[in-house]
Amino acid sequence: MENEVTYTPKSFEIFDNLNDFSKAIEGASGQSFDVQSVVNLDTDFVQGTDNYLFLDIKEYGVDQADNLLFLTKDKSYVFSNKAPTVEEMQTFEDIIPKPFGKATALTFFILDRVQEAHKRRLESYIKLIKQLEDNYDHEQYRNTTLEFARLYDRLEEFDDLLLRLQERHYKQMETQLIAFDYRLLTTESTSLQGRCRRRLAILREVRQEHDTQATEELNGRIIKLNDVVKKLTAITVILMIPTLIASHFGMNFAFMPELKIWWVYPAVVIFQFLLMGVGFAIFRKIGWL
Repeated sequence: MENEVTYTPKSFEIFDNLNDFSKAIEGASGQSFDVQSVVNLDTDFVQGTDNYLFLDIKEYGVDQADNLLFLTKDKSYVFSNKAPTVEEMQTFEDIIPKPFGKATALTFFILDRVQEAHKRRLESYIKLIKQLEDNYDHEQYRNTTLEFARLYDRLEEFDDLLLRLQERHYKQMETQLIAFDYRLLTTESTSLQGRCRRRLAILREVRQEHDTQATEELNGRIIKLNDVVKKLTAITVILMIPTLIASHFGMNFAFMPELKIWWVYPAVVIFQFLLMGVGFAIFRKIGWL
């Protein structure tokens, strides 16, 4: 941020130092505020009284996430890098002189810029979905899902704040002075929530498609492995036949009359090939070979 700027004497003051901002609002209100605790919150903060409205509008995904506004009937104090320029404020020159007109216009500009930042953030996350569709990575999916969920939570809080301001829950905000602008802002905020919600659904579909594809590939490998096991089992059984016959004739017994019959060996050889052929035919028929 630039150095402290004052739009008109003692009307708008913008700070780039949190301590200076804290001292200014304490001097204006005569009360003590724990501004650092407000900054440490992970949610929007609103405190409204008859004398002032204290806002902290959070922006998601940036180092300087806080947009602090302290608004009274006559003065506005701002700690934010989203503050409008003098020229931008002059576009509401017919609104600013009205009661609470300055605070209403200033808050609108900051809300609009925070929303534009959220819109750009959403667009960047949508590109991540495209990357996941082209090249799925589980860690990137997890991180992207978390980012989308957190952004959606922030958009919900932002939309809730807009509705409260538009419904005039706080006397320092006369949103009816620029009702059309606020209505556009609220409509776009609702649209952003819908887009974020739809992209979250698409992200889950990308995960489901990847899981389905991975399951199909795994099933294909299992089927191939089963085919290999079946073939190996069939070959083992077929080759077991001559192995059993050979082991029989390799036994050392004193009385083996078949050793003295000349046709026994050829008959055994023919019989074993016959059994192997029968085994091959059976396994071929059941599809194991």
